[in-house]
Amino acid sequence: MSIFGALSVAGQALLSARNAITSTTKNIDNAYTEGYTREEPIFADVPGGGVKVEELRRLFDRALFTQRIKALSENKGYSEKYSILSQIESVFNDIEGSGFSKEINQFFSSLNDIALKPDDIAARENFLSAAQTLVGRIRQSYQALNDIENTYADKLRESVAKLNNLLKELADVNRSLPLYKNSLSYNQYLDKRDKLIEEISSLIEAKVVIHEDNTVDLFTAKGFPLVLKGRDFPLSLEFKENKIEVKTQGADISGNLFRGSVGGILRGIEEVREFKSKLNTFTSVFAQKVNQQQQEGYDLYGNSGEPLFSSDNSQPIDASNIVLAISDPKKVAAAASPTNLNSDNENIKKLIELGDKKIPELGDLSFSEYYASQITALIGSKVSTVKNLFDNSTFRLNSITEKLKEISGVNIDEELLKLTKFQRSYEAAAKVVSVSDELLQTILNMVG
Repeated sequence: MSIFGALSVAGQALLSARNAITSTTKNIDNAYTEGYTREEPIFADVPGGGVKVEELRRLFDRALFTQRIKALSENKGYSEKYSILSQIESVFNDIEGSGFSKEINQFFSSLNDIALKPDDIAARENFLSAAQTLVGRIRQSYQALNDIENTYADKLRESVAKLNNLLKELADVNRSLPLYKNSLSYNQYLDKRDKLIEEISSLIEAKVVIHEDNTVDLFTAKGFPLVLKGRDFPLSLEFKENKIEVKTQGADISGNLFRGSVGGILRGIEEVREFKSKLNTFTSVFAQKVNQQQQEGYDLYGNSGEPLFSSDNSQPIDASNIVLAISDPKKVAAAASPTNLNSDNENIKKLIELGDKKIPELGDLSFSEYYASQITALIGSKVSTVKNLFDNSTFRLNSITEKLKEISGVNIDEELLKLTKFQRSYEAAAKVVSVSDELLQTILNMVG
């Protein structure tokens, strides 16, 4: 081989080693950068002798990546729903004193003192106090549920706004990718693409189609487009009285959203509304039955009983508006007739019996049974079920993530070994260049 040939081979080797060193150093520098995918220099023979870095291969497993975004979407959905259900459970947690089963029992048990002595004003005041406490607990519970719903409605708005921004960014990356195909920053754009897909999948379940040019199309679970090449399709929110609609291109897709933060929040808000409805059912039926029995009796003034409960607005009584309608203890209708007002306790006894009575409007359950089975036990069961699903999905997500890291993640020890090897290759090529240069100078001096 001629001296010029040796210089050419050595120069090519020098350039290749430098590129490999740059790539390896980049791996080491980004060892702890979230979303970074390791590069590997691929060498190829050069016609006539020598080698070159033909490609900086990105170590990426498409199948594992697809599994990860699916698991991520599932996990985020369960996470949001579990968070909402846990907060609902805390509203009705009798162990921690936030529920009102004790107040229901106290309401009916406080009637016993009136039954023993119907004209005892202190006993009547104690009953009204118990009624007021129960009303306060009911309204407090309803307000807490309302606050949870409003908080997560705001979070849903933020999530959809964030999702729309991410869709726009991904469309921008799709437009940029072909322009950087042969540049050293190409892999960085691919990392950005995948990071955006992961962030989108954490918000909404998305199906990904990766094209040969590495651009992507994204679709919802039911096939509505989110991103097509360089075009994004933003979502919109519409809050209706009994429903929240998530729309794309005018179509309501909220019924198909279960995964991702958006799906989890939607399903969680549905749970809040379900328990608000159950609380309203309990309250309206409770107020109706107690008022009905109260009105069948007579108070200490000899008048027919007035309703014990009413609403603070013009709407029918429910958990949002129930108030105690009387404050005068003499107006508690203990008697069944106006003849023996100071000793007649027949109507109070019927009010006491109401506490254990099976109510058709409550599914033939008593008030305490309905509260225990349809509210506290039901929310406890739902929390337990979703927690198990969340824990299992977290395990799957972590397992897939670890497998992906084994392929795409940076092992600093391995990279340092590679760096040493490439540095020695660089030094060897530099030595050949130096020797060839000295030989060339010697020949030129001899000729001169």
